[in-house]
Amino acid sequence: MTLEQFHIISYIQIGIYILGAVFSFIQFQKREMYIKLMGVFCLTSVIGDLSSFLLFYLKINPNYAASVFNIMALPIVSSIYYLAIDRNHKRIIIGVTALYFLFGIINFLVIQKKDINSYTLIMLSIIIILYCLYYFYWLLKELPTMHLHRLPMFWINSAFMVYFSGNLFLFVFTSYLVNVLNNNLLVYWSLHNFLGMIEFSLIIFSLWMDLQNIKSHSS
Repeated sequence: MTLEQFHIISYIQIGIYILGAVFSFIQFQKREMYIKLMGVFCLTSVIGDLSSFLLFYLKINPNYAASVFNIMALPIVSSIYYLAIDRNHKRIIIGVTALYFLFGIINFLVIQKKDINSYTLIMLSIIIILYCLYYFYWLLKELPTMHLHRLPMFWINSAFMVYFSGNLFLFVFTSYLVNVLNNNLLVYWSLHNFLGMIEFSLIIFSLWMDLQNIKSHSS
């Protein structure tokens, strides 16, 4: 895969991210709090990717922007799950998020520094996969509705599950591929971006479903 092809995939990914961010702020006041936070997540994803591209063209290490976004991602995602499920386990969620935030900062400033912060990504992926599994368990236990496909959070959870489970293997071997094999990662990060497009396509669908629910409740 050429660098030009990689950039085309990245541009498409950013376009989908922007669409998700715009879609999340339609009828913002009528949205539930976890949906509003999902909008914030979409917006930070757009800012993170655009910042990485800007740093790349300025010939500054683009990993800086990605590392900051990854550190900020879990507090937002943790809040989404806390609000969307049962608002229990508050101390556990706060504790896990705080430990992750501290580890992410240490990894960024001391351990991997200018490199891709793959250790942070691995930890982020494992935590969110556990959130996803717990949400599916909660759905089976509580069964809040017979029409699960109408739950926006069901699609958000599925989006996270696809993205982070699909990328976990990549994140685990990123450091080895870069530092040992000297791989430029174009093929691997193209797969990463493709999974990101699937993730945000599902998120956009969840936001559309939320608008449909709002419309049906208003009529």
